[in-house]
Amino acid sequence: MNVFLVHGTFGKPFENWFPWLERELDKEGIGCIIPSFPTPQHQTYPDCERLMDYYCDMGIVNNETVLIGHSCGSIFLVHYLLVHGINVKGLICVSGYNNFVSGNNLMDGLNSSFYINKQDINITKSAKEVLAFYGDDDPNIPQNYLEEFASAIGGQAICVKNAGHFNASAGYLQFDDVLNTIKQFNAK
Repeated sequence: MNVFLVHGTFGKPFENWFPWLERELDKEGIGCIIPSFPTPQHQTYPDCERLMDYYCDMGIVNNETVLIGHSCGSIFLVHYLLVHGINVKGLICVSGYNNFVSGNNLMDGLNSSFYINKQDINITKSAKEVLAFYGDDDPNIPQNYLEEFASAIGGQAICVKNAGHFNASAGYLQFDDVLNTIKQFNAK
């Protein structure tokens, strides 16, 4: 089993709880890859898709991979799995959303190509295990978008009190729930 994490808009692989998770998984003997996806330049679904294709073609993302998406990285992964029909061991979405228009032209322009404009985005045919974590006080994404996304992708939705957007500004430099979930997937 291995883990592949996709950050969100303006995200980096070395921020928030991502480096901590990589270190903890290394202690467990679980490989973790956190690539730098293009943002803000070239942050489009087709450009990110090409990068993801590379990891799939190399065999790094396969049916024993747990995918983790943070923020806009969540809808990117759902979109990718639905388009490509690949199977993975699990999908964990953190602060994921779809079709949210904030009114901020820059953010809306960067995120819009990832959105899926169809009703059925249930991903349980592609991922054996599906979980969606979201905070009850996210300052960036309205609660109804987080709840709708968590429900729409199937699997288990987990609302965490006072988690914000699960980033450093919300105090998330480590994320025990995600680590424990991965350990559970590994035991299956």
